[in-house]
Amino acid sequence: MESPFTFDELLSAWERVQENEGCAGADGVSVAQFARNFPARLRAALSLIERDAYLPFPLLRIVIEKRAGAAATRTLLVPSVRDRVLQTAAARQLSRSFEEEFLDCSYAYRPGRGVDRAIARIRELRDQGFTCLLEADIESFFDEVSHDRLLHDLGCHGVPPPLYPLLRQWIRAETWDGRQIARLTRGIPQGSPVSPILANFALSSLDLALEKSGCRLIRYSDDFLVLARTRPEAEQALAITTEALRALDLSLKSEKTRITDFAAGFHFLGVWFHDDDIWTPWKASRAMGRLVAMAHPLPAHARRRYELGEPRPTAMAEAFRRGWQDAPRPPEPEPAERSADMAFLYLTQQGARLRKSGDRLLVENDEEIVLDTPYHKLDHVLVFGNVQVTTQALGELLEKGVPVSLFSRQGNFRGAVVPPAGKNVLLRIHQFQAFADAGRALAIAREIVAVKIENGAAVLARLGARTGGPAPDFAAEAARARTASTVAELDGIEGAAARRYFDAAMAHNRSEFVWNGRNRHPPTDGLNALLSLAYTLLTHEASALLEGLGLDPCLGFLHQVDYGRPSLALDLVESFRQPVADRFVLQLVNRRVIGPEDVSKRQAGAGVFLKPPALIRFFECYEKWVLNRPPGQPSFRDRLHHAAEALLVALREGADYAPYRFDHEAEEECSTWSVTI
Repeated sequence: MESPFTFDELLSAWERVQENEGCAGADGVSVAQFARNFPARLRAALSLIERDAYLPFPLLRIVIEKRAGAAATRTLLVPSVRDRVLQTAAARQLSRSFEEEFLDCSYAYRPGRGVDRAIARIRELRDQGFTCLLEADIESFFDEVSHDRLLHDLGCHGVPPPLYPLLRQWIRAETWDGRQIARLTRGIPQGSPVSPILANFALSSLDLALEKSGCRLIRYSDDFLVLARTRPEAEQALAITTEALRALDLSLKSEKTRITDFAAGFHFLGVWFHDDDIWTPWKASRAMGRLVAMAHPLPAHARRRYELGEPRPTAMAEAFRRGWQDAPRPPEPEPAERSADMAFLYLTQQGARLRKSGDRLLVENDEEIVLDTPYHKLDHVLVFGNVQVTTQALGELLEKGVPVSLFSRQGNFRGAVVPPAGKNVLLRIHQFQAFADAGRALAIAREIVAVKIENGAAVLARLGARTGGPAPDFAAEAARARTASTVAELDGIEGAAARRYFDAAMAHNRSEFVWNGRNRHPPTDGLNALLSLAYTLLTHEASALLEGLGLDPCLGFLHQVDYGRPSLALDLVESFRQPVADRFVLQLVNRRVIGPEDVSKRQAGAGVFLKPPALIRFFECYEKWVLNRPPGQPSFRDRLHHAAEALLVALREGADYAPYRFDHEAEEECSTWSVTI
C-alpha cells in the first residue's frame, strides 16, 4: 500500500526519538543500537509499510510508582524504537490536521501550551469573576477509551487512508508482559508517541459540550477544571460532563470530583490555589517514582515475525480485508442542535470567529461557542463586518461547493469567495450565443419585464384582498413590455410600472416608517434600506445558484453587462422582488418587528443602516420567510432554484424562458399560512 511517510519525515522523527532517548522496546533494540544503522532500519520500515506487511512489535509492559513511595502504580506500554519513530511521524501529521480543530481549553500535549499557560488562564478567569469551579478527573481514562468509538470517529474525521490502517494497528496493539502476548481491547497505551494526540481527540466532544455551556474549561489530559461564576452554573457543568462522558462510555472518578471555589482552595496541576494566592511547591523536592517491574525482551524466535513482517495475504484474504475496510461505517449520530432547514449561515456578531472542527463548523465569540453545525448542511455563508474565517474552514467550504459572501457591517456587498466555476463549457457557449443573438436576448428580456409587472399586479391584488381595496390594472404595461423593440424601451416601461407599483404597495404600509419613493445607492430611509438588503440577499443567492449550475452570472439579457455586475442573477430575481422581498419587508414593519428606532444614520456620507440587533432579527425572519412551505407548495427558496434550472434549460435547448409567476389565488387558498416573525 502507499506509505503515509517519506524517508525525510522518518529521518526527522528519528531525530526526535533520539533526543528523548528512553528504553528499548519488546525487540530489545535500544536507541543507541538503532542509531548504528538507522538509515537502513528506516528504509526497512518503509518497505514493510509499502508491502502491506508491517506489524508493530508488542508494547513492552513497565510498571512504575505514581509517586515516590506510593502504593499506587502506573502501567506504561512502550513501543519499540522503530515503532516510536513511525508513531512520531504519524503524530506530527495528525497534529497538523487536528491542531486547528482542538479548542483552546486543552493544554496538554500541544505545541506552545503546557502547565504554565493553563495556570495563567486560571488566574485570568478568576480575575474575571469565575470563582466557583468543578474539579474533576476521569475514571481510568487511558485504560477505558473505547477502541471501536475512537476508530469510528477517526474514520469519520477523514484521516488519510494510508495512515488509518497504521492507527488501527497501534490502537489495537499487542502487549508483552514477559510471559505472554495479549491484545489490548480498550484504552490508549501510555508511553506511545501517538497516544497524547489520540487522547485529546477522544475528549474533543467533551471540550465542545462544556465550552458551549458558557462555563470555562481548563483541561490537561484527563484532569480538568470547569470554572463558573455561580455554584448552580458549576452544578450544571457537572451534569453536562457526566452526560458527555456517558456518551463516550466513560465516567468521573467520584473521589476526585467536587464543586468548590477559590476561597476554599484546591490543587490542580501540582499547584495550590487559594483566594488570590497561587503556590507552586519546590519542584526539586519531588522524587520520581521507582521502577516496580519491567518485562524482559521477546525471545529471538518471537521477534522475527515482527522484524520481517507478515507475508503478503492470499487473494481471497485480501478480498475479505478490502471488503471489511470498504464497508460503510455506522452513521454519525445526529446531535439535537442540528436543523434540517439550516442552509444559509449569517455571521453578524462582530469579533466572532468561524472555524472547522472535524466535519463541523464552530462559531466562537468571546471565547464561547455560539453555534455548532455540520458544514454539509450549508448552501451559503454570509459574513458581515469584522468576522474572522479560518483558512481551514474556508478551504472546507469551498471543497464542498459552499460559497462565502463578504459584506460590510451595514450590509454592503464587498465580494465573494466561490468554488471553481462549473466545467460545462458548452453550456456557457449556449449562454454566450443567446446573448449575441439580439432577437433572442430581447425576447428573454421582454418576458422578464412582463412577468415582473404581472407579479407586481398579483401582489397588489393579494394585498388588496386583505384590505378590501381595489388593485391597479397593469395589463397594458405588461403588453407593451412584450412588444418593446429595444432594451432601452423596456427599461422605460419597467421604470414607469415600478413607480405605479410602489405608490400602490406602500399604501399598505401601516408602520411608522415614511415612504417618499424608491431610492438607493445608498438608501436614505429605513424602508428603502430594508428593501435593498432583501434584494441583495436574493441577488447573491441567485448568483451562487447560477454559478453552481455552470452559467456565467455576469452575462445577462435585461440588465446590461458591466464590470462586476451579476447581470444574469439580477435578471433571475426580477420576478421574485415583489412576491418575496417586498411582501416580506411590509410584513416586517407592519408587525413592528423592526421600527424606526432600529435604523441609524451612517457616520459619514448619506444613507442609513440597521443596528446589529435589528440586523440579526432581519436575517432570522428572512430565513423563516424563504424556507416556509405553504401546504402542497415549494418554498420561495425552492422556487428560486427551479427558476435557475428553467433558465439553464432554456439557454441550453434554445427554448423560451418562463420566469417565476406569483399565483396570488393559490396564496389566497393558503390563507391560514402565516410566518411568525
